Amino acid sequence: MWLFWLYEFLGFIAVLLLVFGYCRFRGIGFWLFIWKHLKWVALAVLITWLGIALLCRVDLYNATHCYFRGESMRANTKYSIFLGECQVETPSGSYVPIERARALPGSSHHDDDADSTNDFYPIN
Repeated sequence: MWLFWLYEFLGFIAVLLLVFGYCRFRGIGFWLFIWKHLKWVALAVLITWLGIALLCRVDLYNATHCYFRGESMRANTKYSIFLGECQVETPSGSYVPIERARALPGSSHHDDDADSTNDFYPIN
């Protein structure tokens, strides 16, 4: 998630640098231009932010899905953009992929002897 906010911040800086470059080229004062065209500069920043959010929409959806999955399990989770997977925190403090974690809902791990034991009827 920090990477998304870094992109948003860099987009904001890019818009300000473009406005600054335009003002230097035209010989206009930067703050005077900002104040005079505040609505258009704010609109440019908003469009840039929405464009970045649109480009990162898949990662934002996956991070939100991972967050709510962790809330439902009462576990600390994080979404790794680099690995493209939701990770859950283990008792030792490290993070493992949630699909490969043992004893978690939705994990793909199944014991071979799980079918032979039955918790309701003890075997005599």
